[in-house]
Amino acid sequence: MPHSHSLCAGHRRRLSRLVALALTLCVAACASAPPAPQIQRLTTQSFPATQIVDVLDTPPAGQAYTAIARLTVSDPTGAATQAQLIAQLVDTARNLGADALVIERVDHQSTAQVAFNPSGGQMQGGEQTTSLTVSALAIRTSR
Repeated sequence: MPHSHSLCAGHRRRLSRLVALALTLCVAACASAPPAPQIQRLTTQSFPATQIVDVLDTPPAGQAYTAIARLTVSDPTGAATQAQLIAQLVDTARNLGADALVIERVDHQSTAQVAFNPSGGQMQGGEQTTSLTVSALAIRTSR
C-alpha cells in the first residue's frame, strides 16, 4: 500500500510542476505582449481585409489613396522591438483593408526612477525603462 501512496505523491509533484510552468508561461506571454493598437478611423468607408501591406516612410508620390485610420501602438515596458510593434500595426492595417502603412512617428522615451536613500540622505538613481511608441497611417491606394 505505501507504494501506491508514493505514486500518488509523485503525480502530485509532477502536476504542481506543470501548473507552475503553465502559470510562468502565461505570465511571460502576457508581460511580453504590448497592448492592442489604438485605432482612429479617418473614413466611414470599409474595405475587405488585404493579404499584403507595404510599409512606407512617406505616402506614395503621385498615387491617389484613401486614409483609412491612424494607428498607434505603445510598449511602456521596453520589451518589444520596433519591428514587433510595426508588425502589430501591419496586422491591424491588413484587417482594416489597408494595402500600405505609412510610418509617421517612432518615439523612444527613457525614464529613470529616482529614490531617496534615508541612510545616506541622498537621492539615488534606480532602474531605467525605455518605452517605445509607433504611429502610422493605414492607407488604401488606388491601384
